[in-house]
Amino acid sequence: MKNVNLVLCLHMHQPVGNLPEVVDRITAEVYRPVIEVLEKHPGVAVNLHVSGSLLEDLAERHPDLVKKIKGLVATGRVEMLSGGFYEPVLVEWPEEDRDGQLNKMGAWLQERLGAQPAGAWLAEGVWGPSLCGAFHRAGLQYAPVEGSFFLQAGVVPAKMNGHYVTDQAGSMLTVLPTCPDLARLIPHAPFDELFGYLRRMANRGEDITLTLAANLETWPKLSGGAAGYLDQLFTKLEEAEGWIHTLTGQAQLKRQSPRGRVALPPGTPAELGGWSLPGGARKEFFRERNQLAQRYDAAKWLPFFRGGSWASFRVRYEELNLMYRKNLSLGKKLKSKTKFPGARSVNERLWRAQCATAQWHGTQGGMHLPHLREAIWRELLMAESEMRSGQAETDLVREDVNADGQTEVVAGHPALTLLFAPHLGGACLEIGLPEFGRNLADVLTRRDEGINGSSSGPSDWYERRVFQEHLFARGTTVGQLAAGTYPELGDFILQPFEIRQMRQTGSRVTLSLQRDGGLYRMGTRQPCLLEKTYAIDAGSGLVEISFQLTNTGTLPLETVFATELNLNLGPDQSGRGLWKCGDQKKTDRESWQSEGVTMVSARSTDHLEVKMASENLPLVWSYPLLDVETGPEGPIRQGNCILFGQHFDLKPGEKAEARLKVTFRKQEGRIAVNR
Repeated sequence: MKNVNLVLCLHMHQPVGNLPEVVDRITAEVYRPVIEVLEKHPGVAVNLHVSGSLLEDLAERHPDLVKKIKGLVATGRVEMLSGGFYEPVLVEWPEEDRDGQLNKMGAWLQERLGAQPAGAWLAEGVWGPSLCGAFHRAGLQYAPVEGSFFLQAGVVPAKMNGHYVTDQAGSMLTVLPTCPDLARLIPHAPFDELFGYLRRMANRGEDITLTLAANLETWPKLSGGAAGYLDQLFTKLEEAEGWIHTLTGQAQLKRQSPRGRVALPPGTPAELGGWSLPGGARKEFFRERNQLAQRYDAAKWLPFFRGGSWASFRVRYEELNLMYRKNLSLGKKLKSKTKFPGARSVNERLWRAQCATAQWHGTQGGMHLPHLREAIWRELLMAESEMRSGQAETDLVREDVNADGQTEVVAGHPALTLLFAPHLGGACLEIGLPEFGRNLADVLTRRDEGINGSSSGPSDWYERRVFQEHLFARGTTVGQLAAGTYPELGDFILQPFEIRQMRQTGSRVTLSLQRDGGLYRMGTRQPCLLEKTYAIDAGSGLVEISFQLTNTGTLPLETVFATELNLNLGPDQSGRGLWKCGDQKKTDRESWQSEGVTMVSARSTDHLEVKMASENLPLVWSYPLLDVETGPEGPIRQGNCILFGQHFDLKPGEKAEARLKVTFRKQEGRIAVNR
């Protein structure tokens, strides 16, 4: 017996909220040609996974492709793999959500494609033993799992083929180790090298089955594209049918017994885990990993060189943590609402918001794409608004929202949701506008995203939030603020404020905070007290914040006081967003500063208007937050920063007051968002 068996698993995915033109382009360049190649080669069996979000797009925009896939399933040589419908990393979500996502995918595949899935695709390759129970409940028998997990479990390379069984709490699952050599060779190596390797495997004279799990979107640019490569590969496989057999996952389980039991450790693929680490550790991880890879015996040690986890992305990026925690919180609240008629719709929105693509970052894309983050926030805010339907008053609640061991304050209304963090400078972390499906505070902090020794752009020393107060020197320019090269003289950003008062009346809410802080100059601390009071009328879309700065020291206090707002008015990158300051008009990609200002307005391309009226804050600085990553229009704009300030020279005991009113509305006669 000198042959070899291949279980080829092909993956196609588009995230929730991706741009229709992008989906159409990739469909034309990848999905349609690949499906036509599958039709062309009746002698090749494959396992195909198409994420639910892409299936929905294809059903709506390219229904003929869904028909083609159904026809391929009917032949028996294309087996559909299941998984969470909206491509969540299942191990991160409650069991109810896992079951709901898997059942939705199973029902869709059965009803629309006539498929009875037996296998599951792991989103982003993240594995955990707890998946055994979820897959068992969904009627799934097997899953391809990255081979490095088997090496970590003590399976020697020579036995990294066929399939094994694993279990947790009595729920069994068959796991197929993906072959590192196949992943290295397909599609990167010449065909002679690939088939030379397969011949060596066949010549071992054993009953060997090798598994490949290929994400077609991650393949490099190939001559003829992914479909052209697969066409050539499948032709050669058909020519070698005497000694190479391609199998579906179910066919493999039926024809061969398991090689044994295995207990796979939980984790992520090595590179993904490394990417989740904070800046310094991230660079050290990849530097040491690359050095280890130079050793002659690297293959022996690399599987054990790991760091980070999927959850580490939520530690590195607070922006992701807020989305995740809000989803969990809304899910718990939904469970507590008995006989809620909108439960199905809300559940669907929460599942859509679990799509993994916008909730991590490697070398490009992912969470750095504002339209993908906005899609997640849209679902969360609409779910919350639906749950609050009929509510007239604004809730005012103190709870640990982001699981940091500190108490935040939530002001919730069907038209507006605000999240304040007294321990983080009294800043606002969320300004949720369900009408627009947008969190205005969803601005990505600039971080060092490099994996080597170099830094590719400015990094922020503090998280980008709304209503953060600075003290800095007179004459500070917008360029210094944008580059982060100005000296910060105060100790209010990121520092704890004390809650003085919370009051709620109907849709109106008041939150008063204060901090005994200081101004630091020439090694001397000059004490000062900052009081900030939020007055919110959610029904009118108004947030008013009043400031009182008191010199509590014995020396004069001379400084520029400024409050900073980081706003994301929308993901559009065309530069057509408009900012108006008096008679000046600026695009959302311009930096500027001005004096004598009492009103600034900003308008997005989808007609959201934010008006900011100031009292005793006549100085204004504004600049776009441009990413190191680029798109067709240049560096990706993650939001805009605007500061309102005043120069104060306070005698001991003297006070200064200022006020800022911010309103949110859509322009008359305009439609905010297609729900």
